[in-house]
Amino acid sequence: MVLLDALAHWVQARRAAGEIVAQPLAIHVHHGLSEHADAWATVCAREAKLRGFAFVLKHVTVPRNAKQGIEGAARAARYEALAEGCEAYGATWLLTAHHANDQAETVLLQMLRGAGLPGVAAMSAHGALPVVGRSARTVRLLRPLLDVSREAMRAYAKARSLAWVEDPSNDDRQHLRNALRHDVMPAIAAHVPAYRETLARFARHAAQAQSLLDQLAQLDFERAAVVAAGEPNEAGRAALQRSAVQALDAGRLANLLRYWVAREGLAMPPQARLDEWVRQIRDAQPDASLTLPHGDAVLRLYRDVLQWTPVYDYARADGVEDDVVLHWTGQREWRLPQWQGSVVFAPAPAGEACGASIDEAALRAKPLVARARVGGERWREHAAGHSRSLKHWFQHRGVAAWLRHVPVVWQGDEIVFVPRLGIDGVAQEKAGGGARWTMTWRDEA
Repeated sequence: MVLLDALAHWVQARRAAGEIVAQPLAIHVHHGLSEHADAWATVCAREAKLRGFAFVLKHVTVPRNAKQGIEGAARAARYEALAEGCEAYGATWLLTAHHANDQAETVLLQMLRGAGLPGVAAMSAHGALPVVGRSARTVRLLRPLLDVSREAMRAYAKARSLAWVEDPSNDDRQHLRNALRHDVMPAIAAHVPAYRETLARFARHAAQAQSLLDQLAQLDFERAAVVAAGEPNEAGRAALQRSAVQALDAGRLANLLRYWVAREGLAMPPQARLDEWVRQIRDAQPDASLTLPHGDAVLRLYRDVLQWTPVYDYARADGVEDDVVLHWTGQREWRLPQWQGSVVFAPAPAGEACGASIDEAALRAKPLVARARVGGERWREHAAGHSRSLKHWFQHRGVAAWLRHVPVVWQGDEIVFVPRLGIDGVAQEKAGGGARWTMTWRDEA
């Protein structure tokens, strides 16, 4: 209410001075967690419209059994809704009313939870929205009251005769933040009246230190960055050469891994897990392979290259995929969800030699059958070349082990196409005199 009222006066003063100021937007997030939530939404709508604000009510669903707890889940849902509201309205700045007491509580709370520098650096006066997606890049977060105490805001509200709503859950001491607010902070204030300023200064120092660590990690990342051979990495997702990062001491490697995890948009790993990653990466032999699961991703080491990949969880209950049959009549895509991918058909460029393409008549001649590998299948790069096992070709082309769970496309008893290898040499040579088509594999993991 203080932020709403102050912003309304700011807009009014600038319009009186002849400036053109767009209509501000107030967004209220209805979490559905309180029996009073509907009444709060009514109050917010009324107060926003009285001051000439546009108003948007966003309903969210907060899972009560989320890993990060109900408070963390509510925060994530809230910021997602705020970002969507800003984007829909075309707003480029989101203002929130976090204040100096919030900042002090956050610093102390993060210290008690054992958070590292990013945690105790707490909130910045301005920065990016804590959400993933386009909104996070187009909307900036501003906390204009971060240096103002709760007491000063309450005095302003009383002087302006503002009405506000008190959330009863703020008095529930079962939540650690509330216990700090009601029991710990008053005791600290009795001995250190300037504790808010002291903790805010500590947060700024932590933020500066973290910025330096991020700069160091970025330098280490750029020195070690490579493109993983044979791996269809997503655009912008680099891999790291293990032998390059192995020379870093344990603390510097941990700093690099934390930076990389954040860059990938993944949750920060617990310290014990991070320590284990550092140990395994530093102790790994030159020809070692590693598989380090983390949430919905896996950190893998293969042929001296560290890279993040999807989980690639293909397994069925019986461990066997059924054959899939396609009678090809010109389809551009053949989806094979049990292998988390698709075979893509495209016309070969006009005038191109046989190369890695197949005659249209050959494609139409017999049904195409996608079948799981069973072992012993052989493939040849050229019709005149030697046929060798798929294992040989995958190793020869540097296709990592976790990328080899692919279907083999047959016609009768002859292999036509193997994902990550291409069209079989014999199939390429089959003449028909018609248009030619390429076949490629598209990952959808």
